[in-house]
Amino acid sequence: MTTQQHAARLYYCECYVNEHRLGAYDAHSPREALRWVRISLMMIAITLDEEPYRQARAWLDDGQPTAARDLEEGNPHTLTLKQRTTAATWTISPIT
Repeated sequence: MTTQQHAARLYYCECYVNEHRLGAYDAHSPREALRWVRISLMMIAITLDEEPYRQARAWLDDGQPTAARDLEEGNPHTLTLKQRTTAATWTISPIT
């Protein structure tokens, strides 16, 4: 393993709706960061129209392994759902 893999890493999580930040969270692992996104996404999922709901379900059901892999490799991950004139975006950025 390289020194970089042993370095402590935080994951800065944010949620924006139409470019206004609604929340932020500092996670200590990809799993914790994804849990924060998953919980906030599940809270709004039932209010979504059919297509953004399907996108949310797809990410909840199948997108998290790819997101975890991205984060473990040191890459950011973004999820955006659009409904009419509203765009909700979750970002997770690894910070060494």
